[in-house]
Amino acid sequence: MYKGVWWSQTKQRIRYTSKHSFEDVKNYDYVGSLTQVEFDTFIEILFVRYQDTYISLDEISNIYDQYRNFLNRLKDITDKL
Repeated sequence: MYKGVWWSQTKQRIRYTSKHSFEDVKNYDYVGSLTQVEFDTFIEILFVRYQDTYISLDEISNIYDQYRNFLNRLKDITDKL
């Protein structure tokens, strides 16, 4: 099941939820959607790359796009097996 990934640049927090309306939504920007396993890996990618440093919305979006492209290519490969 896919859920939305939301990023707050000011709070430096990420949310993973199926709701499009949640408390404090005005401080978050929608990034995309992932499954739970994909989201867990996305968090690991962010930690390895940034650890405790500041992450901008552009950086989150860029990493998400690259990760999503990787997942799509992987799905294409496995579909051809």
